[in-house]
Amino acid sequence: MSLTRPGVVGVGMTPMRTRRPDTDLFGLIRDASVAALVDADVSMADVDLVVLSQGPDALYGIGHPEQELVDVLAARGKRVVRVQTGGATGTSAVQMAWWAIAAGESQCALVVGADKMGDSQQSAQHVLNLIWDPAYEARLPLNTISMSALQAQRYLHRHSIGLRRGEEAWAQVASRLRNNGALNSLAQLRKPVTPDEVLSSPLLFAPIRRDMACPQTSGGAAVVMVSAECAATMARPVAWIDGFAARSNTYFLGDKMGAAGDNDHGSFLELSRAAADAYAQAGITDPARQIDVAEPYIPFATMEPIAVEALGFSEPGQGIADAEKGRFDRGGEIPVCPSGGVLCAAPISVSALVRFAEGALQVRGRAGDHQVDGCRTAVVTGAGGSIQFAGVAVLRGEDS
Repeated sequence: MSLTRPGVVGVGMTPMRTRRPDTDLFGLIRDASVAALVDADVSMADVDLVVLSQGPDALYGIGHPEQELVDVLAARGKRVVRVQTGGATGTSAVQMAWWAIAAGESQCALVVGADKMGDSQQSAQHVLNLIWDPAYEARLPLNTISMSALQAQRYLHRHSIGLRRGEEAWAQVASRLRNNGALNSLAQLRKPVTPDEVLSSPLLFAPIRRDMACPQTSGGAAVVMVSAECAATMARPVAWIDGFAARSNTYFLGDKMGAAGDNDHGSFLELSRAAADAYAQAGITDPARQIDVAEPYIPFATMEPIAVEALGFSEPGQGIADAEKGRFDRGGEIPVCPSGGVLCAAPISVSALVRFAEGALQVRGRAGDHQVDGCRTAVVTGAGGSIQFAGVAVLRGEDS
């Protein structure tokens, strides 16, 4: 069976804010969908598949939101699928549409989702605290922050990096991403911060401080994806999806602690394997030279060194040193999260979808004030669960 080349022809995102009391979850979904459809110059009549990127129901108190979605988007009679893999939900949803289009089962797909984290700031963290094994790990003081803090501590220990150097490097990462977010009109956190301000912010769970962590966000995102045959009939710039892969790891956090070889909590084995698969599909042999922009899923500044190493931009243990050299700055060799990334807006259901949307905007030359000049190839990622699920996509512009 021959496969067609899927591409992105429409991107829509709402402004990312802490709260959106003016609308509900489905209002955000509708607004993002309309923006993406307008960008693609298509209507719902052209869409033959809708993929809902939606996290745990308990985050917003609506059971099975895919049911109401059908009428909200005028999708009666169309195929509707809902996908949920935690923070990786956005990339998993895109991959569902990618599979369908590549296999010839869809010509025009809408991938959309939203979250209203600001409406459930206390209960949201409680929901996220329930992702660990109830028999063995639930009794430990684990949450998404402490999980990531343990990863950061393990990374420093594994590579013999001093705590002070790590803290200063992470503060520089957070400052850089917040400065990037200041250029993104849709970002939630747009106020620049200095490394000293990051280091002076309250400690959440050592070594993670408040300004090294992502916010709770309300917002929506959508993309319109089409087959190569459909794209040929449209006068729209296309972001071609030339590689897409996903990998998963064990549910048990304890199995990634200690002398576990490659499967170490201080690294991200699934991300590196997914990246290798996606690069092979896209013909990427030297990512540090062939990738123009990266939008990895980095909800905590401490995760950037681990992510850039997994993506092949840095050698193991060199992510901090390369960041110190400015390699990942906007004007560096590989700009990382020029949008500000998850550190500036984190609507969990679509945080990874926003990474994909931002990558598509970059290679289409439509990223506005945070556009990276000459970007033709981008890599984007999603990560979900207790550092369990990973998705990676390689996007290319039309003349790449």
